[in-house]
Amino acid sequence: MLYEIKIKIKDYAEIKVYTNYETVKNKLIDKNSSIRRTIPITDVSISKVTNDDICYHNSIIIINDENKKMHYDKKYNVSILNVSESDIRFMDLVYIMLSMFSKILSEQKKYLLHSSSLLHPSNEAFVLVGDANAGKTSLAYELMSKHNCKLISNDHSIIGIENDKPMILGGTKEIQMRLGATELYFPDLYDKINIETDDKWNKKIVVNEFVDSNLILKSDDDKAQLTNVFSINTTNLGESFLRKKDKIDEFLFLYESMARIIKGTYNYITGFDYPMPSMESEKSLNDLSNLCKYIVEKCDVYDAKGSINGLAKVLVKKYEK
Repeated sequence: MLYEIKIKIKDYAEIKVYTNYETVKNKLIDKNSSIRRTIPITDVSISKVTNDDICYHNSIIIINDENKKMHYDKKYNVSILNVSESDIRFMDLVYIMLSMFSKILSEQKKYLLHSSSLLHPSNEAFVLVGDANAGKTSLAYELMSKHNCKLISNDHSIIGIENDKPMILGGTKEIQMRLGATELYFPDLYDKINIETDDKWNKKIVVNEFVDSNLILKSDDDKAQLTNVFSINTTNLGESFLRKKDKIDEFLFLYESMARIIKGTYNYITGFDYPMPSMESEKSLNDLSNLCKYIVEKCDVYDAKGSINGLAKVLVKKYEK
């Protein structure tokens, strides 16, 4: 039995996955699957098809094969994965799909940015950009729970231009936090979770069910004008501060951060021992360059360093009228 699973990001992009693997099919349609922590999916549908129905455009085709090979066609944005069901790593599939979505979005001059993004009560929106473990999610939750900010995205934000304004156009809604960070910074939330583990700093958990749903913007309402970009690094040492970057550094930081996914430098496909294929074209990178130049003309980019509590306070102070 061959399944066609259509996965959509709003009306912006759609990828079809063809597989006869029940485990893959079940994870793709599961609303609690890890794919939704990484890709801002808004709709998934499934149907049974034949081999003659396969669309070789914006699609992933999984073929039962013991050899573990991958082929990517840049022209048609198609990935063919030869792999047995027991050998396939679901997160490999997620990252391949993430980069393929980035190609489709880039054709509309929209790009995915690894960031948390929030809407301040003043109706101004901003993104928190940082490496893994920089504290993006913890800072985002501090801003939500104590400063009335609302979450647009917690992992990958969609960035583009609408009506001549730099915009956040949506993103992922799953709030995944390390149990150790939750216990340290948000003890009230930690008490609700009630999970016992000996390794709290490696244990991650999605906390949405314990968070006021009104603090998370739904996909129909999550467009907002981008006003500032914060390159964050959380630490309990020293004072908390914001420092505006020089103009050239603003551009270079933003371009590097936004180019990672489409240029294929975001991840390595470990199950195939294969680097992430590069999805970009010269045009898409040129469009991205122009987008980043436009954003830094309209917005400011800051280095933000300090404690979770302190950074949240100095950040929201920028939006006080």
